[in-house]
Amino acid sequence: LSYALNHTNRKLTLEPKITVNAKIVVVGASSVGISFLETLVFCPHLKFSNLTLISTHGFPGKNLLGTEQRKFLASDHCFNDKDYASMSLCSWVNVVVGRMTAIDRAAKHVVVSKEEIVLYDHLILCTGQQYQVPCPTGADINQHPTNREIPNSGKQRYTDKVPRNHFTLNDEEDCCKALSWIRSNSIITEDGGRASVLFS
Repeated sequence: LSYALNHTNRKLTLEPKITVNAKIVVVGASSVGISFLETLVFCPHLKFSNLTLISTHGFPGKNLLGTEQRKFLASDHCFNDKDYASMSLCSWVNVVVGRMTAIDRAAKHVVVSKEEIVLYDHLILCTGQQYQVPCPTGADINQHPTNREIPNSGKQRYTDKVPRNHFTLNDEEDCCKALSWIRSNSIITEDGGRASVLFS
């Protein structure tokens, strides 16, 4: 991680803090989730001793993406790699790497990756906006249908096998995989350039 300087003066060191032992579980490392954890960690009069983040790839910012990968990722520019390094949330927050698959509100726990159970007192869902694999409508393009003639349902989900050359870029891990695939599957022309790659 990039260099970070954290300063604490004597007044803050000797000032008593109220310890909050409640199990606070945040699902999703979106900008909202990271901002929420940052607010709790740097609260001046409270010390939260049981913070947990559930995320598919853990904390963002650990890959230190280059310019090429960043061009793929849509970003709201709330946090960059230096921000993540300066906050150092991994010092105060437990990380569970996986995908939340179920919530049991009666037992107050969530299921991660269909097998691991994480208990909570307070559950915060901050999954953020996620791109999905588009679902084919089944329309016959030879008939030249208009958008009004094609049935559209927000509940449709693509459940078949995703093609190798289709990528949904939701985080930095997805960007690295996409760039690796392009580099290994693109055609190098005689002049040393790369031919364009068509994505479905």
